[in-house]
Amino acid sequence: MKHPPDRIDVAEGLRHILQELSAIERSVEGERAGLPDARTDEEGSWDGPEFTVETVSDNSMHTVVDIRALRGPGQPPPDRAGPDEEEVAALRATVRALLDLADIGSGRVCTTVVLTERGPRVVSCRLGGGATVFAREPGAGAGAPG
Repeated sequence: MKHPPDRIDVAEGLRHILQELSAIERSVEGERAGLPDARTDEEGSWDGPEFTVETVSDNSMHTVVDIRALRGPGQPPPDRAGPDEEEVAALRATVRALLDLADIGSGRVCTTVVLTERGPRVVSCRLGGGATVFAREPGAGAGAPG
């Protein structure tokens, strides 16, 4: 008797993809800086403006429906209403790449991205009404989500 394949834990798969994406970013940064392998280096600070990017996907086509500036606990309101045109492009590209890597074909996704000096970093992602998956543990390092 055949048994159906085990269900893949979507949150665990997304967590793995976020970690791989982070390692790729460090590797590219290291190559630019002439380092042998930046994947072993520390992430550095994730300081910068933070945004939520809400998307709706249908047939693997990802539509950004909203981008909002965030403020952290105990921080003043964002000094601006939203990202500028260049930041919007970076946010859209980063989130769409994540959704493609995660093979998200349909549904709503809310992704939190911080725009650091070293480029966009995906902080967390929540599929539909599911649990939020963090790229790294909340509270890890300066500027990490808390």
